[in-house]
Amino acid sequence: MFTATFNEAENINQWMTRVSHSLPEADVLIVDDDSPDGTGKLIEEAASKNPRITLLTRAGKSGLGSAHKLAFEYALKHSYDALITMDADLSHDPQQAKRLLVALTDVDFVIGTRWGLGNCEYSGIRKAVSWGGNWLARVLLRAPVSEYTTSFRAFRPHALRVLAANPPMDDGYAFFMEVVIDLHRAGVSMTDVPITFHDRAGGKSKIPKSQIATSSRRLVQKALEAR
Repeated sequence: MFTATFNEAENINQWMTRVSHSLPEADVLIVDDDSPDGTGKLIEEAASKNPRITLLTRAGKSGLGSAHKLAFEYALKHSYDALITMDADLSHDPQQAKRLLVALTDVDFVIGTRWGLGNCEYSGIRKAVSWGGNWLARVLLRAPVSEYTTSFRAFRPHALRVLAANPPMDDGYAFFMEVVIDLHRAGVSMTDVPITFHDRAGGKSKIPKSQIATSSRRLVQKALEAR
C-alpha cells in the first residue's frame, strides 16, 4: 500500500489506522515531502510501533507524480505481488482497497472509478471539471476504463515494469492520466471497479488551478501522438 503526503497531519493517523484494519498483511510505504505541519513526525511515531510502515522523506515538495514513480521502483525492488496506491486525505476509503485486489486477479492494472456505478461526493464546479476531464479522456483515448485521474489504483508487477521502462513524463497531476494512457498503449490488461470518492476529511486541497490546464494540454498531446 502506498500514499504520498504533504501537510496531511489532520488525516494521516486515521488513514494508517484504516489501512491496518483493512489490509493487516500489507506493507505500507509513505513518501512525505518534508511536510511543515508535522505529518512526517506522526508517521515516524506510527512506524516505531508498526514495522510494516516505512517512511521515505524527501527534502522539499518534489511532485506527486515523482512520489508515485518512487513507489513503483520500491515495489519492484522488493518483489511485491501487487501495489495499491491511494490518497492520504481519506477521499479514498482504505476499506475499498480489497475490491481492487479482487479485480487484479484477472488483469494487470485496476483503477477505482467515481463514474458509472461509482459515486463522487464532489458537487458544483469541482464535480463538473472532474467529470468533464474524464469524459474527454474516454472520447479521445478509448481505454477500457471510465476513470483516468484518480490515484486509487492497483498494479501487478508487469504493469510496473512497463512504466519503469518508459516512465510518464509529468510529475504533477497529469501523471495519473499518462499512466493509464501508457499502459493501455502497451497492451496491459486493465479494468475499473466502482468506488465512493469522498471529499477530503481535513486540510486543504493541494491541486493548483494551473494543473487543470496542464492536464488538458497533456491529454490533447497524447491523443495526437496516437494518430
